[in-house]
Amino acid sequence: MESANKREQQKAETRQAILDAAIESFALLGFDGTNFREITQRCGADRPLILYHFKNKENLWKAAVELVEQRFTRQFEDNYQPDAQALTDDRTRIAYLMSSFIDALIAVPAYGQILLREGSSEGPRMEWLARHFVPGAALNITLDNPEVVRRVQKTVLRDILASVMVSFVALGPLMDRSLALVTGKNAAGIHPLNHSNKQAFIDYLLAMVFSSPGDAEPSDKT
Repeated sequence: MESANKREQQKAETRQAILDAAIESFALLGFDGTNFREITQRCGADRPLILYHFKNKENLWKAAVELVEQRFTRQFEDNYQPDAQALTDDRTRIAYLMSSFIDALIAVPAYGQILLREGSSEGPRMEWLARHFVPGAALNITLDNPEVVRRVQKTVLRDILASVMVSFVALGPLMDRSLALVTGKNAAGIHPLNHSNKQAFIDYLLAMVFSSPGDAEPSDKT
């Protein structure tokens, strides 16, 4: 019995090692750029062993991204505790949601990386991500203003905000280097994201939420 339990434990550990290696590969290289050789190099399991656990590459991808989604959702829900906060208006509620979402993206970088790589083209993987890769709590925020509710939940603004946060964090190293070059600094504080720049980023996003689409348009008056 002890021997059987040990075998099951080893089997589970091998499966987890394959999944962790697959997550790294899919996040960095995408589905098309990942092959079994790449995964073997990361975890040591050869192709027959990988196929024994997951049957094919598509099943491995789905198992890997499901695990990433679970890790991200758990991290977001740990961060996002609105009932324990003094959130007195819609602005502070949305700011807190954004902050929690950004912190989860930083803690689970594979989430944003996979979204960027597989969400840019039509196909079954993009469709799967669209249906599964959004934490329910992020969509069920309670707000007072019905118009704000409509804008952040039922218009394109919802997806603009989400895509900007994902891209900003996932492309953090590039964003940091780009701004550092423009400002003549060694580092811009975007990667890793420091507190002041995170707050500034959230303030820009809030301006999108609480302004009308035409507010920034130049006047025709002379």
